[in-house]
Amino acid sequence: MAKVVLKIKALPKDTSTNIDELKEKLKVFLSQHGVVYRTEVQPLAFGLNVVMVTLIVEESEGTSKLETEFEKFKDAEMSIIDLSRMPEF
Repeated sequence: MAKVVLKIKALPKDTSTNIDELKEKLKVFLSQHGVVYRTEVQPLAFGLNVVMVTLIVEESEGTSKLETEFEKFKDAEMSIIDLSRMPEF
């Protein structure tokens, strides 16, 4: 079965959120839905940072269920910003 690579942007809901703690919470939450390949903190603007997560999921799962699950995560607003099929070797 083919796999899909998703790039997810997580914007903290509160400016006082500890970004390192958020990163760890995201790893735990998203690992329930796929394989967390990479997480990185990137500056956005005016001292605000976002967490970028690369997640690998089964293509058959689609993204709509995952996007619904995003609403359950209360510490950040998440959105899929890129999606591509993982090459098979």
